[in-house]
Amino acid sequence: MIVFLAVVWPVLWYFLTMEFFIDVPADADVGPIKAANGMNYGLFGAFTVTVAVFAGEFARDLDGERYRKFRTMPVSPSADLVGRFLAGFLLGVGSYLMTIGVAYAHGGSFGGLGVQTVAVIALTLALFCLIAMALAMGLAIVITKPEHMTTIAVVAVLMAFFVTGYNGTAPSLIAQNAEMVNYLPNSLATRMQIAVWAGAENVEFMTPPEAPVSASYAGILAGYAAVLSATSFAIIKQFGYGGVRR
Repeated sequence: MIVFLAVVWPVLWYFLTMEFFIDVPADADVGPIKAANGMNYGLFGAFTVTVAVFAGEFARDLDGERYRKFRTMPVSPSADLVGRFLAGFLLGVGSYLMTIGVAYAHGGSFGGLGVQTVAVIALTLALFCLIAMALAMGLAIVITKPEHMTTIAVVAVLMAFFVTGYNGTAPSLIAQNAEMVNYLPNSLATRMQIAVWAGAENVEFMTPPEAPVSASYAGILAGYAAVLSATSFAIIKQFGYGGVRR
């Protein structure tokens, strides 16, 4: 299931999109479009596998009462949380890199990897995975049946994907308030990456609104990550090490 969600799922969506979901003019340069969709579905895959696996494992730990054992050990809630975040982050990065590799092999035209580009890609990917894992913890508290977690997580990610116009890559699909794609975490991270790595001028379908290229947008993403991380710590401290039942 992890391999399917991390590799097959985003790659399948990538090829379906390139084949059926977008209309590319015959004279258009498809290289940047393939690169943009590679980044889009790379983050989509990272979001899916991170939420599904992270939420499922935390829910199973709570449901199986493993925290009764953890509370008898000298384990810090913050160390527990960081360990879970790192494990989820590695899964997310693996999924992202696999999808990017497929898009590149398919003819995606990615820009050069200068210092600024690498910094933006690394920052958005790290913050996005952190946001996804924090959201997963909230999901694990609400959903009391761990066996349902994967299905619910996938549905939640798909809803976020479509509500934001394919993670902000097709804002024209949003009837009203298309500006939201520059402020919601999944679409914001995707649009920031595409703007710096494929070039906002090469992917006109992303506008309007204008691509989020200023540092203030990175601050918005960091703000999401900070607030949700604090919420995650409160959840694991209360429901895990505090013994409060869901």
